[in-house]
Amino acid sequence: MLKTMSWQLKLRLLAGLITIILLVADVITSQVFTVVLSYAVYLAVAYPILKAAFRDIVIRHRMSEQFLMTIATFGALGLQDYAEALAVMVFYLVGKAFEDYAAMRSHNEIASLVKLKPNKVRVIDEDGSERIVKPRQVKIGMKIRVLAGESVALDGTLIQDSASIDMSALNGESEPALFTKGQEVPSGVINMGSVIELIVTRDSKNSSITRLINLIEDAAANKSRPEELITRFSGYYTPIVVACAVLLALVPLVVPNEDFSNWFTRALVFLVISCPCALVLSVPLSFFGGLGAISKTGVMVKGSIHIESLAKLKAIAFDKTGTITQGKFAVLQIDLFDEQGAVAKLDSEEQQSRTNYLLERVYALEGQTTHPIGSAIVNYCKEHNVALKEVEQVKEIPGFGISGKISGHNIVVGKEALVKEQLGYEVANSDLVGTEIYVIEDQVLLGRLILADKIKDSALPMFDSLKSLGISSYMITGDKKAVAQNIASTCHIDSYFAEQLPEHKLQTFNKIKTKEGVVAFVGDGINDAPTLAASDVGIAMGQFGSASAVEASDVVVMNDDLQKIPVAIKLAKRTFELAKQNMVLVIGVKALILLLGAFGYANIWLAILGDVGLCVIAVLNAMRPLYWVKTKEYHVKEIAA
Repeated sequence: MLKTMSWQLKLRLLAGLITIILLVADVITSQVFTVVLSYAVYLAVAYPILKAAFRDIVIRHRMSEQFLMTIATFGALGLQDYAEALAVMVFYLVGKAFEDYAAMRSHNEIASLVKLKPNKVRVIDEDGSERIVKPRQVKIGMKIRVLAGESVALDGTLIQDSASIDMSALNGESEPALFTKGQEVPSGVINMGSVIELIVTRDSKNSSITRLINLIEDAAANKSRPEELITRFSGYYTPIVVACAVLLALVPLVVPNEDFSNWFTRALVFLVISCPCALVLSVPLSFFGGLGAISKTGVMVKGSIHIESLAKLKAIAFDKTGTITQGKFAVLQIDLFDEQGAVAKLDSEEQQSRTNYLLERVYALEGQTTHPIGSAIVNYCKEHNVALKEVEQVKEIPGFGISGKISGHNIVVGKEALVKEQLGYEVANSDLVGTEIYVIEDQVLLGRLILADKIKDSALPMFDSLKSLGISSYMITGDKKAVAQNIASTCHIDSYFAEQLPEHKLQTFNKIKTKEGVVAFVGDGINDAPTLAASDVGIAMGQFGSASAVEASDVVVMNDDLQKIPVAIKLAKRTFELAKQNMVLVIGVKALILLLGAFGYANIWLAILGDVGLCVIAVLNAMRPLYWVKTKEYHVKEIAA
């Protein structure tokens, strides 16, 4: 903590402590020297506090805790209790030093992420030459190079076959992540392996690290309700305390045979112990420490007001595509058919041969489209080294599929309706729930591919964790009922709403809010932005989520790992409980010592101990969130590949 203190503050505190020791030890024999030394050191120590008190009362017309300190110490000086007056100011400054240290630690936990944004980029020109420029000068599509140990300045797709990337600053995971060719590497991460090259996919202002920094800046602007309560509380509390102290000092005027000096001392003690600095400091620090702790897990909360909302959640509603699922179609199964239109039972060699034949036809046609399903089939064929055949006379069948000629054969690829239209019969449905794509050659059904949007590996453990926290789960999706039912069953989701248009999502969510109370919504797309904005806590997927969804949200999961959501909720609940603990602790102890002081059972030294000591205890308690994330309780287990 000493490292965070300025040399001027250290010098003032040292002078104050030495003077207090000399006065208490009563080693100074000259009364004049005692007075001169006490006032000189008092002014040196208390100058910033006196200045703040004067500014608050004259300019802002507000009585602050500095004003309480000033009145109390002026009274002590008037009673020639120089050691007590100095002690109030010295220990108040010590308490403020603890506050600054705690704030610095909390701030560093968050602001350290800002340092991850590099100020230079190695751009590779078309001729292979390298030049160093600022990130804002790099455009989408340019090639950049990242050396071993350097931070990635801009989001980009990996050119090399693989790369080992340190993601700890963004998602809190200590183990490096393996990225493969074509994957998007977010900015702000560190290249742990050899030199890599990326094709830039986002410019500087929209990069992952810039969005993260913007979230950090936004967080400072939002206060929680308890913080606002404390701020309002101080505005009323101080005048009331001053009035009570004045009434205590005036007791001898209405009660005969009472000593004015005794009651004046009680009034001073009352003022010192009533200082609300411990309350004003510890509650905001509790929330700020919570923000820092949650950010270390890879979740950014845009202000401490949302920590309170997270702590009080009763239910969470989820979008499906891109949130619970990966948002990318994948081939789950390939069925081959016999002449009767039933799934053929073949030996492994013939199965492989006919499957390759089928995939060659699908690959050639779907390679002509940009539809997500077609792209998924093309990617699957590339991964399995399927040969690309030449195709002619390609025609789109709007809403149904695509047709063309390969080696003189007429090929049609599309929905089940095409089978009934061209062949006149229906095919038995698959046991799998997904999108079925059929392949017909010369009026013969060759087979079908079944595709589905894969569920994220982190989805099931996340929903189970929510259930253990007593939080209900809902899914709101525009997909058909069978798909929604399958995902809800697989992921143990409590309730689901299928076939929801974007405008219906918000209506459905509002019904859930009416039923449950405090409800969060988790989404990633542009169509989710209205619901995110309307929710008590909007949670967006930060890695691949749309800019509008991130902008409308209150909480951002930086690496899209759903398991981080219950971790953030646990930390929020613990942070909110910590803030309430500090409020009860400070108010309870102060109320007790105030009563003792009013009845003459507490002197000014107990008042100082009760104020400054309590402040230090509360501030140290508020720092605890910074150490919570180091425990196993808040670590997310890796999902086996």
